Amino acid sequence: MPRVAAFCLSLFLAFLANPASAKEFKLYAVLTQDTEVELNTGARWLMDKGDVFPILMYKEQQTQVVLELSEANFRTETKNIRVLEEHEIPAAIANYEQNVRAFQTAKMAKIKARLFARPTAQLR
Repeated sequence: MPRVAAFCLSLFLAFLANPASAKEFKLYAVLTQDTEVELNTGARWLMDKGDVFPILMYKEQQTQVVLELSEANFRTETKNIRVLEEHEIPAAIANYEQNVRAFQTAKMAKIKARLFARPTAQLR
C-alpha cells in the first residue's frame, strides 16, 4: 500500500511541476513557391505560394519536411518552405485555417458524390 501512495503522490507532484500556462510549441512554414504535393491520403493538390502549414517533422537529414493539412499530411523539400518567426504566426494561422476549410469542403464533396452515385438498397 505505501508503494501505491508513493506512486500517486509522485504523479500528483509531476502534474504540479508542469505549469498550466505552458503553451504548445509548434513551428509553421510558408511555401515559397507553388508546389504540387501528394497527401498521405493519395490525393494530389497544388499548394499556392504563401500557403501556411504546421510542420510535423523533418525527414531525410532535413532535406524534406512533413507538413500538416487538417488530418492529412504531405512531404516537400525544405527548399520550398520558409519557417515562420514567432511574430508572423498569428496572422499566418488564418491562412492555414482557410486551407483546412478548403480541404474539408473538397473532401466532403467527394464523399457526397460517392454516396449519391451508388444506388441504395430498397428497404423492406
